[in-house]
Amino acid sequence: MKEYETETKGGKIEKRVFIDSGSFVTYGYETDGKMDKKIRLVLNGRNGKRSYFIIPTGNKRNLAIDADYEDDVFVLKDGQAVRVRDLFGER
Repeated sequence: MKEYETETKGGKIEKRVFIDSGSFVTYGYETDGKMDKKIRLVLNGRNGKRSYFIIPTGNKRNLAIDADYEDDVFVLKDGQAVRVRDLFGER
């Protein structure tokens, strides 16, 4: 087997094929002072931005649900409102 191939649980051989690379931002949701378990993952790739809700399902697994990317969303960072689009590339 080649280094870019993997075997599925069913025994099939799959190739890992590059699609995109870039940076990302994650943020969560707080209600009544408690953080919800779901988070939003926003990917900023060379081919554009994509957004997903990541929801824990148990058994060490998460479900990623496609979400619309919203360009003007603000999040709370260090007590300040910051646009998500301005957070890409920060370290």
